[in-house]
Amino acid sequence: EMRADRELLHPRASTPTSTQLFRQALWSTARAELNHHVDSIWGPKDGPSRMPRLVLIQRALADKRGFENLEELAATSLDSLQYSNEVAWQVFLDLERRTILQQAAIFASSDVMVAAVGAAMAWMVVMEPGSQVLEWLPRHVPPSLYRCSELWNEDPIGMFGGLGRLSGVHHVCLRSEAEPLTAKERAKRWRGTKSTVTDAYWRKTNLLVDPPKFHRWVADALRRVKRFSSKFNPSTHQSGG
Repeated sequence: EMRADRELLHPRASTPTSTQLFRQALWSTARAELNHHVDSIWGPKDGPSRMPRLVLIQRALADKRGFENLEELAATSLDSLQYSNEVAWQVFLDLERRTILQQAAIFASSDVMVAAVGAAMAWMVVMEPGSQVLEWLPRHVPPSLYRCSELWNEDPIGMFGGLGRLSGVHHVCLRSEAEPLTAKERAKRWRGTKSTVTDAYWRKTNLLVDPPKFHRWVADALRRVKRFSSKFNPSTHQSGG
């Protein structure tokens, strides 16, 4: 697994400049095809008045780390937000069957990504600076096994928090449970703790996300994208927090 803190270990590692150059190279070499895919996903409706775009990546439940209650999350949050013209959203069930450029177009044209922890989240490197990413964990993941602070931009040397730092994309890792970790549980993040064999298999479970918590964080991401993204706030200066 790639860890973004390798930037600190040797001078040839990836840097924010590297991710910026990658985005520029992608668009300069494949702009026409990317724009074609973007129009097929969202329709030809770009411009300053458009709503923020949100993509939710759903893994097959048989493959694990899928959202078990996706219909409930959509009904109680995403549909209501779309009805009030706060977001345009789509769910993708077949990401692995799409071409590389189709996948790149999905994320490059999106302002908010919602996904369970997994390889698809690496596509945040093509999202515009100021975009927002919600990374969700299954329930009961031991905090000593995975950095998940449930605060914006507070996991900068974690795998996906680090990619967000390098890409200028705002990231938060969230647990599916309604309640946050206790102070005692949070303290276990920074030291070795005894784990069982069963603990190590948390990646082989699906997610049952608390709906009110999901709605709060999605709504916050939409507020933040209007604040931090130059698409919606041309005077913005990219920063964390």
